[in-house]
Amino acid sequence: MSLLQGSVSLKRFLVLGPVPSEKDLQEGLHKECFRPFEDGLEEERFGWCDWRNPLILPPDENWVSQERFALFSLRIDTRKVPSSLLKAHVDLRIQQLQKEKDLAFIGKEARTSLQDEVKAELLAKVLPVPKTVEVAWDLKGGMLWTTAGSSKTQGALIGLFMKSFGCELQPLAPLLLAGRLAPQISVEGLMALDPLNLELEEA
Repeated sequence: MSLLQGSVSLKRFLVLGPVPSEKDLQEGLHKECFRPFEDGLEEERFGWCDWRNPLILPPDENWVSQERFALFSLRIDTRKVPSSLLKAHVDLRIQQLQKEKDLAFIGKEARTSLQDEVKAELLAKVLPVPKTVEVAWDLKGGMLWTTAGSSKTQGALIGLFMKSFGCELQPLAPLLLAGRLAPQISVEGLMALDPLNLELEEA
């Protein structure tokens, strides 16, 4: 787990909502655990997995709870057929169909249906590319640390987190952090603060 190894870039979120019981936490992880691709045109799948190994599904409940923290990972698998390869296969299939049925032209609707059929066949042969995003949830402090860097990955995390646990994740912006560290200062007072200039003036 990269949270425990070497240097790592982290994002912090406030967790807004009731803290789930250990039973509810486990139920959320089980219900929305990662499930491998099946037949079809789906190109991306995501769900919870164990923080030690993305192949452990659902997360091992004996390893989720670490004192006041809940540790688990978001696994995101993507698979894609290169557009040039898909076009080549579709063109070949159309030529074969025209020859078999003695057709001079294939309509748009038939072409679309054929393309979906070919794409599904090729996707079934493509190995998905897995990606894991680690999550450390401080259940007592109401804070969450994650290695989710891109806005797309954070969006997947936020959406699945709400669906699984009924809690909202709010990015910990500087103003929110200041409000937590100095609750006695009003929001208006924090907004009115000017940046501190640490540059030394020449005499």
